[in-house]
Amino acid sequence: MNTVQVKLRYLRHSARKFQPLTKALTGQSLASALAKTSVLPQDSARFINKLLKMAEAAAKSKELESKNVSIKEIYATIGPKIKRIRPNARGRANAYQKHLSHLVIVLTDRSNKPESKNMPKLQAADMNTADQDSADRNTADQDSADRNQATDLKDK
Repeated sequence: MNTVQVKLRYLRHSARKFQPLTKALTGQSLASALAKTSVLPQDSARFINKLLKMAEAAAKSKELESKNVSIKEIYATIGPKIKRIRPNARGRANAYQKHLSHLVIVLTDRSNKPESKNMPKLQAADMNTADQDSADRNTADQDSADRNQATDLKDK
């Protein structure tokens, strides 16, 4: 399966502010995600839209069709903090931090769905034994039900 990973690093935006939008976009097609982020008013949507356009260009360079590409995962991680000082009264200084973050997106091609490797292929003989097992269980259940009815009749 073809995947494309794109990173947008050192964004002057908090990683927590990206979380609601990244959760909403996971699993969607690239085209629908681009359409949604282009009309949203948040700053986080603007950064994610930029990342999606970068990912679309990377998918084209790997010769993936943009209509078959979906977002496998998208997440924001915290980056380094920029430390700043604000002057305060009486010659003091208050320290504060500016938060940076990194955005990561992984795109996958939906057209090439591989068969599950964990599931073995059932042979015709396996199917017959499975049918026989279920038939044996059904007859055993009926036998126990008949015995229960017989004991109920004896008790009356």
